[in-house]
Amino acid sequence: MLRTFDIILIGLMIAAASVTYKIKHDAEKQMAQVNKLERMITDEKDTIDLLKADWSLLTQPNRLQKLVESFQGQLDLQQVEAQQIVNINELPQPKPVSEGFDDVANIITEANAGKTAKPDTTMTGSIARPKAAPKPVKRIVQNATPKPVGLY
Repeated sequence: MLRTFDIILIGLMIAAASVTYKIKHDAEKQMAQVNKLERMITDEKDTIDLLKADWSLLTQPNRLQKLVESFQGQLDLQQVEAQQIVNINELPQPKPVSEGFDDVANIITEANAGKTAKPDTTMTGSIARPKAAPKPVKRIVQNATPKPVGLY
């Protein structure tokens, strides 16, 4: 009886050790992944800082003024006048979309009228459909061996 109990305890100890090892191994994998993500986040933050520095360098007023002067002939830039700046209320309002529905309704009504509508006789100047091109002849090459490619 003592031997059976000992064998069961040894089996439980081996199972517990293997489960502990597996949990430890999975935790190490997760930590490696967390460290990798932290490095990636740090790299992205460094990239953002670098891009902000580049942006501030590119948008310096002195640099922009030199660019304006050098490309004035091509761009034909002009300074903004005070009267060009307006409030949102001063902008013209777009036309309502519903105005064109009456025209569409009339077209549909005329199309549904059937024989009472006049046929369209407008000449479009279209050309005749081109004929289909003949199919190319397939050539069969027998005993063709590829030439070796290399540096000579």
